[in-house]
Parts: sequence; structure tokens; C-alpha cells
Amino acid sequence: MNTTAAVPVRGATGIDATSTDSTNVARADVDGTAFDEDAAAVARLADRRATGALHTETGTLFLHQGAVVHAESPHCLGLGELLIGCGRITPDAWQRLLDRFAGEHRIGRLLVAQGVATTGELEACSVAALYDAGYFALGPGSRHTGFEPGARHWLGPVNAVAPRLLHREVVRRRLLLQRVWPWPQVDSAPVVRTGRTLPGALPPGCRRREILEHADGRRTPADLARLLGRSSYATVLEVRRLAAAGLIATPPAVTPPAPAHPAPAHPAALPRGAATCAVDALSRPAPPHPDARPQPLPWRTRGASRCRAADDQLSAHAPETALLLRIRTALEARL
Repeated sequence: MNTTAAVPVRGATGIDATSTDSTNVARADVDGTAFDEDAAAVARLADRRATGALHTETGTLFLHQGAVVHAESPHCLGLGELLIGCGRITPDAWQRLLDRFAGEHRIGRLLVAQGVATTGELEACSVAALYDAGYFALGPGSRHTGFEPGARHWLGPVNAVAPRLLHREVVRRRLLLQRVWPWPQVDSAPVVRTGRTLPGALPPGCRRREILEHADGRRTPADLARLLGRSSYATVLEVRRLAAAGLIATPPAVTPPAPAHPAPAHPAALPRGAATCAVDALSRPAPPHPDARPQPLPWRTRGASRCRAADDQLSAHAPETALLLRIRTALEARL
């Protein structure tokens, strides 16, 4: 096995952080973020046709001449666990294979030679495992910790994916989760059934039924994926769909402790545009909890300059917002 110590990305490859050849690959407006540092690091390594392993806080990407050939993450199943889960190889046989041939980086060819999988099946499983692990390795909040030049994966050459395609798939998966149920705390919290039974709401498909059957209030989506031998991302997606249907509880979001309140700055001391941002922050409503019931919209008279019912509700909870609304009304009256 390669024992080369991991070093920072800049020192390992001579890559300058200001390189812009493939920086645009990592730009995406996902979950409120406009730039993904990990994807940018992969893009810069691809520009240099680097070979080695890029380690992040949530996984590892293996590159060969700038292409991503393998990915691993502790948050999802690897290729061996997927083959074991579908009954293609026993756990003991897989461990013996790793012990004997992992250092030779040709496990993939041995799996085909021994009839464990055909070439097409191995490529399909390898790509599925690569995208699954790549999603978590480039996940939100993850940072790259170092690049290990020359490191190779024990599977050997099977597939090669361009970093642009990997990043595009990661963005697509994030957006899909956001559309299904925009509460990411569901992904890592224990899966708890609500006990709610809606008419005709029992989701079809064995995956969702298995998740509901094994949700004991202690297993997380990652635990359920390992137990059922399923793709971790697919399990997270099904859990979000079940949460959107009201069959799985959505835990409250964890809010960081509020910092000490500093003395308010004089408006003249604020930089240009800061006052406008402060007004926008006061006027922006807080996101509701998924269990909160939506309030009916107040009636509005045709031609009215503002909605009185909404102003009364705002003035009871946010005096600053009510003051801004009164100023706006006075200005409108002078027009």
C-alpha cells in the first residue's frame, strides 16, 4: 500500500490557489453557497493532470492523470459492501481478496476473472460507488485536508470520470434533495416514524417499506443503508421523501449559540450598503419549522397601499419593521 504522507494541495502539486482555468467548474448556487472549495481543488488538480488521492473531511477522491477513478467515504457503502449485499461474494472471500491482492491494485480484474461480476457489472457498480462516495466527499461543509501524490486505489483501473461530470452530478443530487424536502438535518438524524397513517400515503416500492420497517428511532439513514445494503444517497433521498409525506419526523434545526450583543454602530460609521442590508435582514421572515401550520393570508382591498393586518402582526413582534413600514407609507402618501 502507498504510505506517502498526505501534504497540502499547494505543496503537493505546486498549484496556485489563484488558478482560474477550471475554477468555474466549482461555482454553483446550492444551499446558499456560491463556491465549493473541494470541487475547485479537484478542478485544479485536473488541470495539472495530477495522480494521487485528495483527502477531505468526509472522504477521499483518487485521481489518475487528472481524472477521478475512485472515491471512498465512511458515510456510504464501498464496492465490496455492495457486492456482498447483493450476494455476489461472501464477506470472508472479500477479505481474503483484499489481504492478498490489495497491494497489487488489480482487485477489479480478479473479480472478473473469478466470475464474481462481469466487466459490465463491475463498471456499473464501480461508477455507482464512485458517484455515491463522491457526493459525500464533496459534501456541504467538507474541506480538503491534503493531497497524497502517487496514491493508487486497490481496485485498479476500471472507470474514469471527468471532474466536471462528478461536480455536475453532486450539484444535481443536492438540488434534488432540496426540492424533495429542504431540511438537511434529516440526513444524519435517527429515523423516527411519526405513526401517522394517511389515506393512500403508504409509499410504493420495497426501499421505502424497508426503511419504515427498520426505522427504530436509533438508526440513521447511513445505518439503514448499511443494514439494507443500499446506496447511501438513495437511502437519504427516500428518507427525505418519507419526511415530506409526514411518515418520518423532521428534527428541529440545531441553531448555534447567539453571540454577545455588541453595541450598535452609528449609521455614519457603517460602510456603504450596510444600512440597506440591515433593513433587508429586519424585513426578512425566519424560515418556519416543517411542523408549523401556515397562517392564512390577510385580505387586501384593491388599491390599498399596504396590508393593515400584516402590518399589525409585524408591529407586535418587530418594532423596527413596523417603523420602516410606517416610513414607507408616509413616503408613498407624498408621491
